[in-house]
Amino acid sequence: MRSTLKYGIITGAVVGIFAISFFSIVNCVNNSEGWGIQAANIRGISGLLTILIQATGIYVAMQAIKKQQNNSLTYGQALKTGILIAVLTAVITALFSFIYCEFINPGYAQYMVAEAQKVMIAKGETQQQIITDSAAVRKEFSTGAQIGESLVGQFFVGTVISLIMGLFIKTKK
Repeated sequence: MRSTLKYGIITGAVVGIFAISFFSIVNCVNNSEGWGIQAANIRGISGLLTILIQATGIYVAMQAIKKQQNNSLTYGQALKTGILIAVLTAVITALFSFIYCEFINPGYAQYMVAEAQKVMIAKGETQQQIITDSAAVRKEFSTGAQIGESLVGQFFVGTVISLIMGLFIKTKK
């Protein structure tokens, strides 16, 4: 259990740091080099890459538990390990989201709205559509929504990864 906690904390911290760093750095370079990638797409790519990090953390934790138990791991033990990693990653990532939105980049939601509005204008949306759509974007990128997305997303994805990965890592009889 202790080593699972360790792997969960490490995985959560790496996911949180990566998500913040990747978005900040790629978005900054995107703006300075004029790549033209929408900020929401950069955010989406960052989220997809965190899935790989979380999967790696779950895999390493399952293998470590298996090794600690003389190369023996039931599906239930694998699942328990993976879900604990998912829970810890979700909580830690949510904490990183809060810190980022409230302290590191308190203008994050407004920035994402402004970026979305540029796209809306380019698409030729009416002023009323822009107002309506901007409210939805503001809500989507609010601190609360970012925390909720981290909690639900990381937990759900981690659980699915655990369900599948456990089938392959469990000890075959």
